[in-house]
Amino acid sequence: MRSTFLPPTMVLAVVSAAWVLGRGPSRAAGDDLPLRDEFDAAFTLPWETVRPDPTHLSLKTHPGKLTITTQYGSIHQAQTTAKNLLFINVPENVDDFVVTTCVENFLPQTEWQQAGLLFYDDDDNYLKWVRDFSGQGGWPVLNMFWEIDQKTQGVPCPVEVGKRRFWLCVIKRGNLYQCAASLDGKTFTTYGVIPWGNGRPKRVGLVAKNGPRQGDQEAQFNFFELRRLTGAEQADPAYQVRRALLGTWKAVGRQFDGKPITKNQPTTLVFTPGALAFEEGRKLVMSYTIDPSATPSRIALIARQHGVGRLLNGIYSLEEDRLGLCLNPHTNAPPPESLQSKTGDGLLWMELQRGSP
Repeated sequence: MRSTFLPPTMVLAVVSAAWVLGRGPSRAAGDDLPLRDEFDAAFTLPWETVRPDPTHLSLKTHPGKLTITTQYGSIHQAQTTAKNLLFINVPENVDDFVVTTCVENFLPQTEWQQAGLLFYDDDDNYLKWVRDFSGQGGWPVLNMFWEIDQKTQGVPCPVEVGKRRFWLCVIKRGNLYQCAASLDGKTFTTYGVIPWGNGRPKRVGLVAKNGPRQGDQEAQFNFFELRRLTGAEQADPAYQVRRALLGTWKAVGRQFDGKPITKNQPTTLVFTPGALAFEEGRKLVMSYTIDPSATPSRIALIARQHGVGRLLNGIYSLEEDRLGLCLNPHTNAPPPESLQSKTGDGLLWMELQRGSP
């Protein structure tokens, strides 16, 4: 049986309730993309390794895959102990590009154990898109984490990702990094668009490590690819909608179960890169995904503090500075069919207007 929580008036209560091996042949910086390594018998890209440890890096343990075994080590703030950070230099003649990898047989089990993609200028300036074991409640998540001059930020996304195989992809446009993931390598879901750096990352590659914890675990990388954006990626409507949503939105109309909400504190939504905050006296921060290709356009809110896989599904409309939003407060339930709330349907509807940044 699905459960829901029926609050007296508060919108926020409705939302809260839901929930080293040597180098391969070198390539000139001007060579055409894609740059791809299938990790067969030898590297085919000019990889460089930061703090190499050959005992935890292999092309032979699982033929056809690069195996990096996690170990104690971190690059968080002043810590500079993480080993086997594997990189290629970003070609100088390429401005925007897409980086993709596939990770197999990896399920993090201890806090900060992780594997995935890493954009890296140095130990104090980097961006990670990894499968991680989050310190925020203790579960495997997808994690966007970045540092600028040792100042850190992160956006955990507690969504289901299988141990057997998952794909991670980052689309770079200027200094914006669109972080997406897939279970089949074909259909990717974007979980955040992160601003980082000056738009000219020095290196990009792979990471598998434990952070300040012991306990080895293999992460098998099936391939690595750096390529140019396709036409569809250049015109991606979901990317454009995420950029349009950034900022503060004030509710000018609210209903729950078909009844107006008039007596509680005002509702504010704040969209930041990778996250959405509901503010109504207190704050509830969530990750979110959108699908503007659906009819009506869909949004799913991912509550971080309630474990993996619990979603609030909804629909939205966006026209310049007006945002319509209708949510089903039953966890993991289908989204509403229309942007309205009627008596007895248990839906939450809001109309919002863009406010001050």
